[in-house]
Amino acid sequence: MQRAVPAFVLASASAGRLRVLQDAGIDPEVVVSGVDETADDGLGTAAVVGGLAECKAAAVAARRPDALVLGCDSLLDLDQMSFGKPASAEHAVGMWQRLSGREGTLFTGHCLITAGDGRRVRGVASTVVRFGTPSDAELAAYVASGEPMAMAGAFSIDGLGAPFVQGIDGDPGNVLGLSLPLLRRMLADIGVAITDLWRQSASKRR
Repeated sequence: MQRAVPAFVLASASAGRLRVLQDAGIDPEVVVSGVDETADDGLGTAAVVGGLAECKAAAVAARRPDALVLGCDSLLDLDQMSFGKPASAEHAVGMWQRLSGREGTLFTGHCLITAGDGRRVRGVASTVVRFGTPSDAELAAYVASGEPMAMAGAFSIDGLGAPFVQGIDGDPGNVLGLSLPLLRRMLADIGVAITDLWRQSASKRR
């Protein structure tokens, strides 16, 4: 029999993260944190995403102390510089001109805050991304689509930008904003099986 667990809340407005969870049989409640995502330039990318993920989770957990809250944040690291969502179309073009034909690492910070006692479990996942070399016309069309404006590093592997990514080394879900293998381990640390979060239709397939 499935154990009773607190409501599971995703502290993120990311459609990609929500889709990763839903595709895995999990339907979280979504509560946007509203946290300022401005990063400390003196920190490495992994430290930045870890800190922002915890801030997001904490902001939502303060409003939902009855829930199990997950906060996440993603940034692309290239040449020890962090790249988030582009601020403008021109910024997106400039980012892609730097990424073209190269490899970067997508880091995603995760923080779980438990209901009741407020215990925090943190983790950071990383995936190497090998970028293709879109032509000027392809890049202009991609930026004009608006898709890269909502993506850390101005790219995604499952949308219009997918043809411009040569491949990845690591967890593909992490590139979409949430690492399910890491989440499973973090849940286990607090005594929750990821299968406990499955929607009923998914649990019947076990």
